[in-house]
Amino acid sequence: MRYIGIDLAWTYANESGICVIADNGEIIYCESKVFSDEMIADIVAEYAQEGAIVGIDAPLIVNNETGARYCDSAIMREKIHGKNLSVFTCSRRFMLKHFGAVRGEEVVKAIRKRMPAFALTGGLSNEKHVIIETFPTGITLGLFPDAFPVKYKIKYKIAFETTKTEMGRMVSLLQRLGDFNPPVHNIEDFFNHSPSIQAMSKKEYKNLEDRLDAFLCAYAAYWLARHKGKVVGDDRDGFITIPVIDDKDVRDGKSERIKIYNKLIRDKIPQIIEDSGKKAMIAKVPGPEYLGLLNAKLGEELQEYLDSQEVEELADLVEVVYAILDYQGVSRQEFESIRKQKVEKRGAFRDRLLLKEVRDD
Repeated sequence: MRYIGIDLAWTYANESGICVIADNGEIIYCESKVFSDEMIADIVAEYAQEGAIVGIDAPLIVNNETGARYCDSAIMREKIHGKNLSVFTCSRRFMLKHFGAVRGEEVVKAIRKRMPAFALTGGLSNEKHVIIETFPTGITLGLFPDAFPVKYKIKYKIAFETTKTEMGRMVSLLQRLGDFNPPVHNIEDFFNHSPSIQAMSKKEYKNLEDRLDAFLCAYAAYWLARHKGKVVGDDRDGFITIPVIDDKDVRDGKSERIKIYNKLIRDKIPQIIEDSGKKAMIAKVPGPEYLGLLNAKLGEELQEYLDSQEVEELADLVEVVYAILDYQGVSRQEFESIRKQKVEKRGAFRDRLLLKEVRDD
């Protein structure tokens, strides 16, 4: 058996994530790129010859013309480990208007055209080839309730640096799955708990997010093959299936007492942390990654100055600039010479001049 997770983009222009876990608990494929429905069906067919459960993050059955599906409303009313979920509700009219298709339905059609043995059903016990609808937020609550919510999704009005810190926390949580039943053995090969997350651009980050969501869907399928999960809704009008660990297996919140940073720090910070009675996990990063982290730190310090208007934050900003100069092999004197040349050629900002417009006479 194979367990396949698909984080399906609702439009054909965006990347989708696909992950495959083998029956021995090894991740054997994990990729995010722009896939057509036929490409997705080809990958599923390649890995599903001996049987597979495919977990897809997308609405797969949307019969309601307007309003919300029953399964969407019902799962939001449920208490899972004492907490509530939020689900994006949808209707057929909404999906067709905004996306041109109910893509989840189209992908299911493409998979079943390649392999007619696949059943779209929440009942897993008697089927060798099964497609289920699931979603990463529900999976996270079901598996890691002590750490929920983990806000690693890019959102409007939430600072990107904060989102990246949450991603570091999510990747850290994945390490637990090595001790779960069933376990995954090679998570670090695909989701390494690395400071490089903080240096990612939004495009790089979105690629990671899609792969991670696909992995969560694949692990949900892997877990559900061995345990009874929560199924809300039905096979006719739509269902959602998520894994929910037993309450006795829930951690005591220890993960909340571990703060994940994954960012560049000043040289004396580790000793300051140790002197406070805490333990700091430190890694020394290689050159190219170091420059990326410096660039990320530059943006972080600039934002802190803009938020506070404190001169002290400017000192931090300059310290990062000096570190970049050292990395680039540029001395302070050379940098000052460059600065003076620009002042002589273009002036400074002392006269407080505002350019309002330029006209062709």
